[in-house]
Amino acid sequence: MARMPYLNPEDVPAEYRAVFEQQLKVPGRKAIHIMKVLANAPALMPKFSALGTALLAGTALDPKLRELALEAVGIASGCEYEYVHHWNMAQERAGVPRDQLVHLREFETSPLFNAGERAVIRYALEATGSVKVSDKTFAAVRELLNDAQLMELVLVVAFYNMVVRILEPLKVELEPGVVKN
Repeated sequence: MARMPYLNPEDVPAEYRAVFEQQLKVPGRKAIHIMKVLANAPALMPKFSALGTALLAGTALDPKLRELALEAVGIASGCEYEYVHHWNMAQERAGVPRDQLVHLREFETSPLFNAGERAVIRYALEATGSVKVSDKTFAAVRELLNDAQLMELVLVVAFYNMVVRILEPLKVELEPGVVKN
């Protein structure tokens, strides 16, 4: 059970209701519980959501690499909510093959992953697991990505590390019916 209430629009001060309702109706958004928990800080919820939306719609980083990195964050943090929601988004919105998701934990040895994908996954795992990223790992993503792409990778991994550090301590649960596709 979540440690904070899942709020509804009528539970927040009137000046935040319209924005909250808008956040709940974003097309394609299935991650509703996180928004309902974030509504406990109604002034910050839309700003949080705006940054997350911007990172998911970034223009420089390949969406497939982004989603592989986000799945790695979910794995490294043990956050089921993150892992399941981005498992589905990876396939539906970024074209990540299901086989890659199934074998993500074996990314270093699986022939399903190329050197660039391995570098991005390794970066996400290191940044999540110890915050520090080795020079070797950073050099590998630096070789693969231009400045804009690299900055987006850094921001995406950092933001979703914040997300899992909200989800896990608050024990935010998957929404009913949300399962890995």
